[in-house]
Amino acid sequence: MLEMQMDIDILREAIKVIKKDPGINRKNLNNREKTTIVDALKNRYSLSQLLLILHLSRSSYYYQEATRKKPDKYTRLRVRITELFAENRKCYGYRRIHALLQREGITVSDKVVRRIMSEESLVVIAKRRRKYNSYQGEVSPAVPNLIRSDFHAEQPNSK
Repeated sequence: MLEMQMDIDILREAIKVIKKDPGINRKNLNNREKTTIVDALKNRYSLSQLLLILHLSRSSYYYQEATRKKPDKYTRLRVRITELFAENRKCYGYRRIHALLQREGITVSDKVVRRIMSEESLVVIAKRRRKYNSYQGEVSPAVPNLIRSDFHAEQPNSK
């Protein structure tokens, strides 16, 4: 009975904390998500029980705890990338931003710039190119119906 209640609590916490759909499979969660669930439920249940049910090793749990508490080493860089992106009217992609950072003397990989831009959801606004179309509308007025052709038929094969 206790295990069933723990399963229900784990699923409820997973929905609250991780914001995934209700059909969550505990085995498909990654270690960071499992650690978040354990943190939310460790006041109600013992740590060893939670780790056993979630199939998370103790060392992985403590590793995830340590990495979550570690401050982000790119905080100043995130701010600078966001500023550069805004200064250039959201037209500069990661290559140009990377070049600007290099000119400022900030040495960082272009992959880091790409990752930070995607995490901060900095997307370049690109104008869509229109396909060439020579149609200009009705150039001349419609020709009058001199033959008085009537293409309307009351039933099939009657005309």
